[in-house]
Amino acid sequence: MLKEIADYWVSRSIKNNDGSYSIKNVVGANEYAPNVDDNAFTNGSAITTLQFAVMAATELNIEPNKDWSIVADKIIIHKFPDGTTMEHSKYNGEIIKQADVNLLTYPLNIINDKETILKDLKYYEHRMDKRGPAMGKSILAVIYARLGNAEKAFQLFKESYEPNKRSPFGALSESATSNNPYFATAAGGMLQVVLFGFGGLYLTEEGIVQKNPVLPKEWKSLTLKGIGIENKTFIIN
Repeated sequence: MLKEIADYWVSRSIKNNDGSYSIKNVVGANEYAPNVDDNAFTNGSAITTLQFAVMAATELNIEPNKDWSIVADKIIIHKFPDGTTMEHSKYNGEIIKQADVNLLTYPLNIINDKETILKDLKYYEHRMDKRGPAMGKSILAVIYARLGNAEKAFQLFKESYEPNKRSPFGALSESATSNNPYFATAAGGMLQVVLFGFGGLYLTEEGIVQKNPVLPKEWKSLTLKGIGIENKTFIIN
């Protein structure tokens, strides 16, 4: 299946005059911008899939398709003049449903230098629709926690679910203005903040490891149990 998906992205990629590759006419995580070219998260997902296909083939002693690496290395991610990542090739600051640019930092780890991470965080946080879905700010919270900013992460963590809670049980609605619970993606976002943000968990080739966990001042401790196939326990004080 991974081979088929990788081959699909190669077939969807169009070579530009400068040698880069574009993926045209897509809808990314920001559904407010349909039929765009070079959506950041779509292109990032293609890059990741192609890289993983090469890794999997190598691990299995199978000759990878040479086009997988060629295309992965040259799929374009557009930038504004100041280095901020563009949501798509013609993005110009419009309100968005959710900041799929930030998904290039987490979980894809394509953008991993602190300067660009912070530029993207600060730019897109204030362009997300306040009536939008709950999970958007969860991603921002994970990233801020991984940067060591526990208080900003905690602020965004609360903003990711508190406006979406519906009585009598606190079930989460898809958006802050709707009443259609239960929105499981919102709950997934909350859990990712706890595990991969404050808990400092990372998925690596060596398994699940912990790096630099942080806690907001409002929490005394955090215990994560039953993590991974080894049933690990992580305690953060």
